[in-house]
Amino acid sequence: MSQPFVPIDIGRVAQVLDLLGQEIEELGQELCRDPATVARHMTQLQAIDRIAQHQHALADLLRAECLTSAVQALGLEDLAARLRDHRN
Repeated sequence: MSQPFVPIDIGRVAQVLDLLGQEIEELGQELCRDPATVARHMTQLQAIDRIAQHQHALADLLRAECLTSAVQALGLEDLAARLRDHRN
């Protein structure tokens, strides 16, 4: 038997994405305090930053009044392209 539809507050989803993005940023900042870690893991640290940026951008999209305009205004072209590509 299927479960009844439960409405989801998209604004709260956006808040969770922002909080996760903030946690990831803080993790990256903590790791960057150790020069040896930075030297060994620069690519991974940049990936952490990229993930946080994407989470914040997705949160902004969920709050946007016009998704088309919001996608066009994204500063993250790779994310915007993925969102515009309906095949994936």
